Amino acid sequence: MHALMLRASGTFELRAVTDATLQSGVEFGDEIRELVDATVQGRWSDLAALRDIHEQTMGSQVLVDVLTVASGFNGITRVADATGIPVDPVPAKDSEEMRSEVGIDAFHYTEKSRRYAPATPG
Repeated sequence: MHALMLRASGTFELRAVTDATLQSGVEFGDEIRELVDATVQGRWSDLAALRDIHEQTMGSQVLVDVLTVASGFNGITRVADATGIPVDPVPAKDSEEMRSEVGIDAFHYTEKSRRYAPATPG
């Protein structure tokens, strides 16, 4: 297992970012994944229900933190993608091994569109 050690925080399984069958080692990891997926996919009814359910286990502040970070990163990514901003050379080099390990570089935009397209009402 390839993992990342973040200071004294613990050891985390990075591949869980792109592989939902793996446990990340992050507290409330399953709950966070559900909330983030609903946010990115624009499934607002699901998000409202998940918010109510997970607030009981995570607490209000953790829930707000998760949704704030998910929304912020989703917005930043969309702006960068839309404007064609490339990753700077130093962060690209520093993150090369991690990106390869989790498969981010192989994540094509057509897959992103299919996976995260907003749910159609119906």
